[in-house]
Amino acid sequence: MTAAPPPPGHAGPVVDTGVSTVLELIDREVAAHPGAPAVREPGREVTYAELDRLADTVAGRLGRDFGIGRGDTVLIAARAGADFTAAVLGALRAGAAYLPVDTTYPPERIEQILRASSAQLLVLADPGALDTSAPGTRATGLDALVAPDPAGGAGTGTEEGGRAAAPAPAPAPEDPAYVIFSSGSTGKPKGIVQTHRCLANFISWQVDGSGLGRGRRVLQVAPLTFDVSVQEMFYTLASGGCLYVPESHVRRDPRDLIDFVIDERIEVVDFPQSLIDVVMSLPTSFEHAADLRHIISAGETVRVTEALEGLLTRRPDITLHNHYGPAENHMVASHSMSAAAGNLEPRPPVGSLVWNTYVYLLDEHGVPVPDGEVGEVYIGGVGVALGYTDPELSRTAFVPDPFRPGERLYRTRDRGVWRAAARTLQLLGRMDDLIKIRGNAVEPREVEARLADFAGVKDAAAFPVVRADGAVELHAALTGDPPPAPELRRALLAVLPDYMVPVRWWLVDGLPVSPNGKLDRKALPGDGARPLSLVPHQAKSSR
Repeated sequence: MTAAPPPPGHAGPVVDTGVSTVLELIDREVAAHPGAPAVREPGREVTYAELDRLADTVAGRLGRDFGIGRGDTVLIAARAGADFTAAVLGALRAGAAYLPVDTTYPPERIEQILRASSAQLLVLADPGALDTSAPGTRATGLDALVAPDPAGGAGTGTEEGGRAAAPAPAPAPEDPAYVIFSSGSTGKPKGIVQTHRCLANFISWQVDGSGLGRGRRVLQVAPLTFDVSVQEMFYTLASGGCLYVPESHVRRDPRDLIDFVIDERIEVVDFPQSLIDVVMSLPTSFEHAADLRHIISAGETVRVTEALEGLLTRRPDITLHNHYGPAENHMVASHSMSAAAGNLEPRPPVGSLVWNTYVYLLDEHGVPVPDGEVGEVYIGGVGVALGYTDPELSRTAFVPDPFRPGERLYRTRDRGVWRAAARTLQLLGRMDDLIKIRGNAVEPREVEARLADFAGVKDAAAFPVVRADGAVELHAALTGDPPPAPELRRALLAVLPDYMVPVRWWLVDGLPVSPNGKLDRKALPGDGARPLSLVPHQAKSSR
């Protein structure tokens, strides 16, 4: 009997990680070196044993006081640090998924995310920051959640009064582990529900297959709403390292940030390309960080600029890692470069596929394209998310695998080509309008939907502009008689994250259209565009 031919596509190594959840990896590190530092923040150091006790306390309170268990979602609006980390681990131990929300988000957006996620509990750094009076909404302060139990309770194994309680059931690999919200093309944020199976797989790969090593001092700088923060936190704790959390003002200032990397002897950083470029322009740069060994970059197209190549040539002990993976799969491919390896190139590939992951490059009819030809990237394997919080969106983005019955694929809308000789994936841009600003995904239609609400705005279009230094800015073109630019900016900052607010505004007579009558985004802002006035117009039209 003739064996069936293998399915088409390209696959990473098949590896049995031996773990179902990342909690097992962290438990091993707690047992191996309980007294080692796990998290360091200004004025505070927390050991693995202390973090373990904090997480156990959180898990116990979540189950006992709020009935949180498997299948639930806990929204955490707090700043990075030991308490946030304990709240995340406690939620996972209780069987729930965690949903991080940036405390700088406008309250309206946080409430929008709350409604879309159907979270069962809000954990707030500032309990008075949100209106939690809606029926069925429960909230607690982070300080109260991590505070020592006065009754002597020990978390998941003790009920109030000291009586033994059944431990929370361990989460299954297919249970939700975390939910990340990003910009949505429908005009509302969309939530991606990721599994324990995905989390355990890519963290296992990062610890044992990425070349980063164990016991590293790792900078925690990515916004908690960006899935890079998931890697920073869990890679560190699963490998016996220490997570270094700078103060908020340090995170915002690249000069202070690089000083922090130098002073704290950081070994691993994860910076988007735009931040790398800024740091490279500073008098004090990566070159002065004597302990730095790994620069990871994700979320934006990596470019080995002349300045970056010079740095890596002078510091052959530093490795640059190009990571690729939409939040719907998290980690898909990685390419490591260094002067020592002799593989620096200006526009590197996104690399080889990580463990237990495979990709297809398909044409518009769903047929695999030959190696070396351009196709749309479809991703399969253990990293495929459960879907979006909106089932309707899931149906178009998460599709059955036509070549592996019973499996699912995520349709990325990325254009790519497979380099057969090197067995690596090269990306060639997008098939849709998605924009990346400082690593964050921005759907222009969500920004445009907000702009359309302003009196005087007839039509609006948001679009990216690439500066001379390679950084991407968000601009907006408006028709009609809109309010002045500062008023538009203030109003948008009240409802959108800052990276979704345009930095330049253009007034045009009409938006450019293609021959088929659709908006021609490549021609924006359009002929005759002039900067939007900083002062109000004499007359305003109303909608």
